[in-house]
Amino acid sequence: MRLKMILAGVIIFASSLSNVANAHLIAFGWKDLGNGSIVMYGQHWHGNQGTAFSDNGGVRIGVWDNALTAANQNTASWQLFQWTSVINDMGGNTAQNDALVTLGTLDGYAKDANWRESSTENDWFLTSPLVLGNGNWGLYTGTGCCVDTMTRAGLFTISGISSVPDGTGPGNVTVPEPSTLAIFAFGMIGLASRRFKK
Repeated sequence: MRLKMILAGVIIFASSLSNVANAHLIAFGWKDLGNGSIVMYGQHWHGNQGTAFSDNGGVRIGVWDNALTAANQNTASWQLFQWTSVINDMGGNTAQNDALVTLGTLDGYAKDANWRESSTENDWFLTSPLVLGNGNWGLYTGTGCCVDTMTRAGLFTISGISSVPDGTGPGNVTVPEPSTLAIFAFGMIGLASRRFKK
């Protein structure tokens, strides 16, 4: 009987460790680029990275379903934005991240449920520019081992974005079609030649 109790304790302890180890991403940050797009940041405690290595393909952003629990959100339908670069040794604990907002490096950040108040957990993944406005958004990376994992999806409040209307997105940045660019270029040439003649 005593052996069974010891084994049960070991299993419970091991499962609690795996839950902690399964949440390497501890916060999200964002920066408004001023042109109708933002960059999303993911703060993690896995240590310095040389590249935007990802176990989960990036961050999924979607509309949170208030009728569902965090564990039952339909995250597969949320749009995926890949991590494309990394910044090491920036920010860290609450005071240091608040300083990033004060300096304008970030427009805001929101902590995951697994936030750990540590100045050494100060490395970030970044996405390419994307379209996302202020609001309450579901964010999720996934549980795949090991670098950018989250235990479960979370509801995060995004604020401080001014170049994107509230509630917009999530979406990719649209690039004008080549034909649209050509028409614009010819129009500018015509306008310049008309001014030159005058």
